[in-house]
Formats: sequence, structure tokens, C-alpha cells
Amino acid sequence: MNSLGKKILKDVSRSFYLSMRLLPKAMREPISLGYLLARASDTLADTTELDPELRADLLGGFQEVLHGADRAPWLERIQSEVIPKQQHEGEKCLLENLAGVFAWLDTLIADSGQPTEVEHYAAPGERLSLGARQHAAILTVMGHILRGQSLDIQRFELRNDFRFTLDSELEEYCYLVAGCVGEFWTEIGFISLGNFAKVEAGKLNRWGANYGKGLQLINILRDLPNDLKAGRCYLPSVDPSDHSALMNESDRWRQRARDYLKDGMAYADALTLRRTRMATALPGLIGERTLDLMDAADWSTLSAGVKVSRKEVYRCAWEAFCL
Repeated sequence: MNSLGKKILKDVSRSFYLSMRLLPKAMREPISLGYLLARASDTLADTTELDPELRADLLGGFQEVLHGADRAPWLERIQSEVIPKQQHEGEKCLLENLAGVFAWLDTLIADSGQPTEVEHYAAPGERLSLGARQHAAILTVMGHILRGQSLDIQRFELRNDFRFTLDSELEEYCYLVAGCVGEFWTEIGFISLGNFAKVEAGKLNRWGANYGKGLQLINILRDLPNDLKAGRCYLPSVDPSDHSALMNESDRWRQRARDYLKDGMAYADALTLRRTRMATALPGLIGERTLDLMDAADWSTLSAGVKVSRKEVYRCAWEAFCL
């Protein structure tokens, strides 16, 4: 793993860092890079000490610099306006080293290399280098993520009347901020490894998108009380002040999350290499444990925080190894 990624990843993600360490190097590098960029944008979006208009503007700038705009002025704004507001040391370190993360991204296209032998995602007659195709995949997934994060601010902070009313609206949000990551995982897998899976990419993309949406639903359901305090309710057509109704509606969405995690396990089972199966299955196994805890929790317990223990995380890692 790139030394910068290894330094920061462990500080900004507990369970995802374990998945990264399990991946073969050829896949681990671009996945780790994509994760750090997404975590940086997530930090910008979630720094509530900053005015929402400023955060929305910075996310728009993030998209621009990813696509070639001058980074220096934008990075100066991060340095002066955002970093001083950070309370989490890992996230602060990530933003302080963001120029290095962008430099890492640049290396993917700076080294033209030889065209990859894996043409799974290349257009007819197109022979892009391995790094160029990884770079393009990162820009695609970041475009989805940044759109989802920007919509979140526009809906819940720049308006005071927004409510999800349809299941499809929540599904779309979960796809933008997490489901697209399942598709990214598939693309990077085929680009970087070639013999990534025993099934075709289209099926993996469907499973992967559902897997990511399931993991995001778990985050939303686990954080429901804290989000309500911040004026956000992601559950469609439910009275945010009625805790009983919220818990009943949570039951329905937890079942949907479990169904999506089943797709994630099917995805993992379809992979060729044990290390990729382990890395892919681990978040889902931890997600299942989190759902079990939430199934047993009342509103008070959920408000206090539901979190899988470190011991249980390592038990999940062993289960992933045995798949």
C-alpha cells in the first residue's frame, strides 16, 4: 500500500482498513486511494461547524479539481477554513495531507505504462493503460459520491422543509453515497486482477450496488437518533417526533438491509481469490452483527450508540477467512 495511504487509512477507518489489508496489492492501491478521496469529501460534508453554503461550495470545488482545475486555491481554502475546525485527528491528518492524496491520484495517469491485457471495460478498439482506467473509475465513483453529499446538504441544511416521501428517494441517496462503491469495487477488480470473478460484471454490479446500499442503510438506521437531533430524517413518510413509528419503520428498512447484504455475500462467494472474498465479505459480516444489535435495541439504547466490539470485528474477520 502507498505509504501515505497506510499512514492515514488506519486512523480514519477501523473495519475498512482490515478489508484493505486483505486485498491483493494490485487492487488494494486504487481502492485505498478512492476511499481516502471519498473520506476527505465526507469530512468536508460533515464539518457542521462550517456554514452549509461553504461546505456545498467546497464539494463543488472538489469535483472541479478532480477534473483538472487548479488545486492550489482550493487546497488553501481547506487549509485555512476547514482544517482548524477538525476534532478528529485522523480526519485532520487526512485533510492536511490531501495534496499528497491528489499527487497519488496523478501517478495513475503520469505513468502511461503498457496497456492492460484486461479489456473487460474498455470500449471497442480502446487500449488504455491500467493506471488510466483506474483513474477513470475513481473519477466516476467520486462524481456519484460528491453529488450525493451535495444533495444531502442542499436538502437538509439549505432547506427547512425537506422530507423523503418515497422509498425510491432513499434508495437513490444510498446508491449515490455507497451503492456506486460496489460498482467501483467490481470495475477495479476486473481492471486490476483480470480473473476477479466467476460471474459476469453486470451481475456483480447489481449485487455490489445493493451491497453498498445495504451498508449505507445500516449507517442511517444506526445513526437515526443523532441525525434527528441535527434535523435530518432519512426514513420516508414517517413523523420524526414519533419514536414508536420510527422504530417500526426501522424494522422494515433493517430487513431490506439484510436482503441487500445477502447480495453482498453472493458477490463475495463469486470471487476467484480468497483474499478478495475475505475483503469483500468482511463489511457485510460486521453489518449483520450491527443489525443484530439494532434488532435488540430500544430507542434509548440506539440513542446511546450501537457499535460492534473490536473482538467481534476480529471474529468476523475469521469468518470471512473461512468462506
